[in-house]
Amino acid sequence: MILLLVALLGAQDSTPQLSYSVTVPSDRSAYIVELQITHPPNPSRLVIPNWAPGAYRLMDSWQNIRDVVAVTAAGDSLAIRQDSPISWVIEPKGSGPMTVRYTAGLRDTDQWGRPNNRWFLRSTSGVVDGPRTFMYLDGWKQAPAQVTFHVPRGWRIATGLVPTTIDSTTFQAPSYDVLIDSPVLLGHFLAYPFSAAGTPHRAVVDLGGSRALAPLVFVDMLRRISTTAIDIFGTAPYKDYTYIFVGGRGGGLEHLNSTTIGVTTATLARNPRGAEAVSAHEFFHAWNVKRIRPLELGPFDYEREVRTVNLWWSEGVTDYYADVILARAGLDSPDDFARGLATSIGNYRSNPARLLVSPERSSWTVWDSPAVNNSYVISYYLQGELLGFLLDLAIRDSTDNAKSLDDVMRYLLAHYAGERGFTRDELVAAVRSATGRDFAEFWRLYVSGATEIPWDDYLRAAGWSVVFTEIPDVDARVGSIPPAVQGGRWRAVAAPGSAAEAAGLRTGDELVRINGRSIIDGTDVTAAVRAIGPRAPVAIDVVRDGRPVTIRFLAGTYSRVRAQLGDVAAPTEKMRRIRAGLLRAPR
Repeated sequence: MILLLVALLGAQDSTPQLSYSVTVPSDRSAYIVELQITHPPNPSRLVIPNWAPGAYRLMDSWQNIRDVVAVTAAGDSLAIRQDSPISWVIEPKGSGPMTVRYTAGLRDTDQWGRPNNRWFLRSTSGVVDGPRTFMYLDGWKQAPAQVTFHVPRGWRIATGLVPTTIDSTTFQAPSYDVLIDSPVLLGHFLAYPFSAAGTPHRAVVDLGGSRALAPLVFVDMLRRISTTAIDIFGTAPYKDYTYIFVGGRGGGLEHLNSTTIGVTTATLARNPRGAEAVSAHEFFHAWNVKRIRPLELGPFDYEREVRTVNLWWSEGVTDYYADVILARAGLDSPDDFARGLATSIGNYRSNPARLLVSPERSSWTVWDSPAVNNSYVISYYLQGELLGFLLDLAIRDSTDNAKSLDDVMRYLLAHYAGERGFTRDELVAAVRSATGRDFAEFWRLYVSGATEIPWDDYLRAAGWSVVFTEIPDVDARVGSIPPAVQGGRWRAVAAPGSAAEAAGLRTGDELVRINGRSIIDGTDVTAAVRAIGPRAPVAIDVVRDGRPVTIRFLAGTYSRVRAQLGDVAAPTEKMRRIRAGLLRAPR
């Protein structure tokens, strides 16, 4: 027995212990990272992730990892070899501790001049993005880790990581997955703590030194969003939550108990509630995808693409709940809610891909070139937003408003927020278990399939009907999708039958300029296209197969579908209850 105990203690003592440090140098050129490993395995393979959860495209973050060295505790150099672009293999000398050092990081923009709101280092602040900063020890992603930040005098630190009792700059994570799912804002920033449903929250805001913000309105917005979402589930799934807002091009990324959101000084100065939609979306992710997740999304394989057919649920239904949260919180009116969904219905109806690419298919092929779907592109965000709306209506209609999509979300939280996520079939079964109704046919037609949706059959439950009209619009249609690799150029979507397609634009072309406007991301595409008038000349500069190409044409016209939700004549009491139930916080 004594020998066995000694053997067990020896096995425990040989477990690798991981301690990271991140240093901000005086020249702000890059983050300097150290990883100290006690009892390193031999060999030790270190990997920088090739993608980040929530951003379903490859990052090629290895391109920003430089000067990798490894030394023993005595300072002796250790041999390093790369067995892939994203991994380094080290052979420790004996079982003593070793330290791996490297640099990682970006300045204000990437190589295309795109401001970065998730990973940067500036003169007064920086954001440490875990997947692009921290290597992991292969085989030990579930081991706990500690991280210390060495920052200039006067800089503060904001993160969802748990602080330690060592000092205010050292934090701990129970695993690598949690470590890299906790972005860190460093530097000079504004901080607004508040309570929502009895749980601590805070907003930290870095606008590059600007204080153009009405904090009372801004914080009230976040408090109402947070309280309303928590009310859906009855409790918060975290001990505290951090909203991180930084100056950037917009957009956000969800994390376990935080989110990073890009905003502009002008947006917040003009409208302190200007980020309400993205804030509601990212916050609801604290449940849907960070806890309630498809089976494939955890534990994570960071070395290669990870596919699932359920992104329409994880992202699109989250979009629907952003609509619901804003209405229930009183930040949007009931008319705003109806108009927003009508706009989405019109956009969906205008896209011929709706009848060709199912929500499960668009989820599965997010990693691929649009060529796999014959260049037809439709967003699983849009598909999932509308399917969530229709499913909510159908559940309420079939149960006389006794059950709703809220019940499904709570059921999923109770059954699929642990170590194991849900499969496609388990999602269908969860809806049946939570509501007592079978929606397998709904899935067959509209989720796995791409059947035309009979809108009024669903909308009637809440006393609405939809009217579609075709209106003439300028045909300078150029859509866009994110780059295949983060850091690359945004790619064109040539709508089938559009003037741009007829002129030679191909879906997948790398966008450089549209009528002289440089394309940094999708907002530039939208702005450039919006400025084009009837019969106006259009010049689109792209890169195709590594070579510059210019497509020229005159803008034409096409018929765009517009949708409007109207009230049915003589709505029933049940219809009124259902509509009120959509927009009222659960009891």
